[in-house]
Amino acid sequence: MRLIAALCIALCSCRSRPNEPNARATPPATAPAACEGYAPVCGLDGRVYDNECTARAAGAELSVLGRCKGVLPDFIPCGTHYCNANREYCEIYLSDVPELPTSSHCRSLPDACRPQANEARTCACFPASTPCLSFCGPTWTGGLPGFHLTCQGVKEPRTNPL
Repeated sequence: MRLIAALCIALCSCRSRPNEPNARATPPATAPAACEGYAPVCGLDGRVYDNECTARAAGAELSVLGRCKGVLPDFIPCGTHYCNANREYCEIYLSDVPELPTSSHCRSLPDACRPQANEARTCACFPASTPCLSFCGPTWTGGLPGFHLTCQGVKEPRTNPL
């Protein structure tokens, strides 16, 4: 991941629209493939970038707490990233130790939670075995409502590095 970010910084030059309050930085038409794709992230400058590569190329650090201005319809703020409310929810592990950071991850929605025409979604669509289901809540996105599940006082499961 660091190698890709370094390549992006070296190869991508991104433009932003500084006069817009919630401007999104966009890569130029000739950006390398590493800077393409839409996986929005929040920069410390309060701007939403199309992906981590374009943020780094623009010299922006990612905001761990989110706090970007405005909303992205159908996208759930989730730490530094945004989850697509059509297929993901935000899982948040709150640290009860001040020195340890809170972590946030986009997780795949169970099939029962995927959007259906004219049907309101509730936390009841998640299987009972879903971690931190007791702290499930809706998230307004300016479009399709999403979900966030917050885990407090629960140790985050370790994942094996690739």
